Amino acid sequence: MYPPTIARERPDHLAYVMAPSGATLTYAELDDASNRLAQRLRHAGVQIGDTLLIAMENRVEWPVAVAAGLRAGLYVTPVNSHLRAGELAALVSEARPAAVLTSPVLASTVAAALSDATPLRLCVGEPADGFGSFRDELASVPAEPIADESFGARVLYSGGTTGRPRAFRQKLLGVHPADAPARHGGLMQKLGLNRDTVLLSPAPNYHAAPFTFQLATLTAGGTVVCLEKFGAAAAMAAIARHGVTLSQWVPTMLIRLLDLHAAGDVPLSPAHRTAVTSGGPCAPEIKAAIDDWWGPILHEYYGASEGYGHTYISPLEARERVGSVGRPVGETRLHITDDDGAELAPGAVGSVWFEALGSQHYVNQGDEAVTSPHPGWRSMSDLGTLDDDGYLYLKGRKGYTIVSGGVNIYPDEIEATLQSHPWVRDVAVLGEPNAEFGEQVLAVVELADDAGEDVEAALIAHCREHVATFKAPKRVVVVDDLPRLPTGKLNKKALRDALAPA
Repeated sequence: MYPPTIARERPDHLAYVMAPSGATLTYAELDDASNRLAQRLRHAGVQIGDTLLIAMENRVEWPVAVAAGLRAGLYVTPVNSHLRAGELAALVSEARPAAVLTSPVLASTVAAALSDATPLRLCVGEPADGFGSFRDELASVPAEPIADESFGARVLYSGGTTGRPRAFRQKLLGVHPADAPARHGGLMQKLGLNRDTVLLSPAPNYHAAPFTFQLATLTAGGTVVCLEKFGAAAAMAAIARHGVTLSQWVPTMLIRLLDLHAAGDVPLSPAHRTAVTSGGPCAPEIKAAIDDWWGPILHEYYGASEGYGHTYISPLEARERVGSVGRPVGETRLHITDDDGAELAPGAVGSVWFEALGSQHYVNQGDEAVTSPHPGWRSMSDLGTLDDDGYLYLKGRKGYTIVSGGVNIYPDEIEATLQSHPWVRDVAVLGEPNAEFGEQVLAVVELADDAGEDVEAALIAHCREHVATFKAPKRVVVVDDLPRLPTGKLNKKALRDALAPA
């Protein structure tokens, strides 16, 4: 994304709209503000290769921060706005940001997580203790581009198998922002994204898909309509009010839209010609219900936030290949292997691997050190099968990561939190099926002898105090003994089998 490219052609075209509040940015305003923020970063000593950490809810200043970081050669690092101070501190320790941008809602949490080594701290909106005023400090610097504009890179965090922060830090390309290659160009072309696109982005901006789709839309010169917070009625109203042409969802959102539709008549907008779902496989019955309501406009893609590769399936293909997440898009090949890395025939279930073909513009630092059965192959530990025509069908996850509403939740972190409660002797955390979110967090505990009453409420409240609320268990089951192997390792497979319905 390089705002001057669009601002020169149509400065008054809307780049960003917040819904339902109505706050807006034109491309001229986005160009000016991102220039000024880049200048302020340089004045504070922030140089190419440093990290800009963004910790705020969906706001109109979001694209300003992203554009400034990308034109200043920085690692643009958005973080989950629901994290507690202790969780955020772990990310700060890894990222070592040279600058932080936050909001009044999150300022106290961010301040508690930061180290003294973070020199530039800015807060959008109302003033916050310990932070400079975003508005005032931008007004104090020139509006001209910095002399050393260089294209930055995106950083996303995954908890890995342990829940500890793991950064997927794209390599800096060393090019001017105007010369940066398109992201996911093959996918965006299939979705028809162009300068006339009006994108509805209803999810938190720090997630991989909203970040990527917003960036692609702004690069093309289209308009992003961003929900401050997802709500089914608010989303449908924004589609109609702003002439949305393309929308991006996770399956949980589609379920809530269908609930709204079932409760009463919801007018459809003729401009809304394309929708896309990702962040977890979309159940065939959900896709069919959306198809009946909206017509054949729901596309689906599957892939890694790390950027290893993607598959894509169109609405009409999805009718014929029920349950498939499609075929590879772009310069990518799919493989299914057994546990020894041997490739399996169509129809056999095994580990899903992406193989990059040709030159890859966007790769992560450290990718060359990732072990795989073949050079250049990458996996997210998913299980799947290919049909004779190369369409992928997902069958589950090789590990025990919980995917709830398109968000990865890592059991180890929650287990440690529960283990800290005096009533808990032993604990295991698993995912269990949930009709709306795909999976929900289940805690299975052995209790200490002096445990009190109303255990479930007490343990859920304890988790909510120490980790983000979406990680807290939705259900707690008390057992006499948890199954452990002779080595002392928890036998989660045996536990899951024991809890499975007959």
